[in-house]
Amino acid sequence: MSTDDHDGGKPSTRDSLTAGLVQRALEPLLRAVREEVAAARREVGARAKGARTGLVLTGAAVAFALTTLVLLAGFVVALLALALPVWAATGITLVVFAIVTGVLAAVGVRGIRRGVPPVPKDTMRAAKDRVTKDRVARTTDESTRD
Repeated sequence: MSTDDHDGGKPSTRDSLTAGLVQRALEPLLRAVREEVAAARREVGARAKGARTGLVLTGAAVAFALTTLVLLAGFVVALLALALPVWAATGITLVVFAIVTGVLAAVGVRGIRRGVPPVPKDTMRAAKDRVTKDRVARTTDESTRD
């Protein structure tokens, strides 16, 4: 039997020491990973909230547009019909409403695209910067030791 064998399932002093050193060496890395994950969660949440707000506002705009469209179309057609034939008044009203609808849709879609997909760009950039700084610091430390 060698001296490395364990007696009764208890870890040896050397194994305990090694585990302690590994745990201490990994602790800063694990802490940094936890911090980055937490920051990513916060950022994704903020972006998703912005997208949700954009979707709600776009939905509300659609509901108001439909209601207003019916009422306003009748009003405009009636006014234009006083000076033009009914078919011309209806055509002009349709074109104006189509342009307004297109502008509203474009603004709403742009707001949605800003938040989708919810990628934590700021956190990813910060993590890359941290890794780069750590590499530079390690390289500097190694070169000063030599």
